[in-house]
Amino acid sequence: MSRDPAISVFRPDRPGIRKVLGDLEAEIMEEVWARPADPGTTVRDVFAVLYARRGTAYTTVMSTMARLARKGLLEAEKAGIAYIYRPRFTQEEFVSRFVGRILENLTAAIKTLHVVGHPSIVLIDRKGVAQAPIFGTQSDAKFRPPVVALVGQ
Repeated sequence: MSRDPAISVFRPDRPGIRKVLGDLEAEIMEEVWARPADPGTTVRDVFAVLYARRGTAYTTVMSTMARLARKGLLEAEKAGIAYIYRPRFTQEEFVSRFVGRILENLTAAIKTLHVVGHPSIVLIDRKGVAQAPIFGTQSDAKFRPPVVALVGQ
């Protein structure tokens, strides 16, 4: 259980775990966390809830749960023709890991930029348009929420 989940996106404008997971991935993880780890959760268990809630197709739930297993958030165990999924981390452990990782990456990036004399760290929006320097004077209310926090000069 020591392997960190493969998280490559951070969206500061999104709530909770949706900062690092898509909406469907987050809903699936929330459903898996809401169930006891033993005996585990099947795609059918999650599908029943998500189909009633949002009409999600069985194959969509299945492929998303397989992707969450590849990312290291779920463990998959073959049981007959189905897979049993268990969370690799509690929700609290997951949040703690991704917050810690984001802070480590940001700290390393700031140190690297400082060494090479980069003038500032800039927030960019979803279209890649620079919105405001992090260490600048513009108010947070004057730009759209960023998707990426570091850009080169």
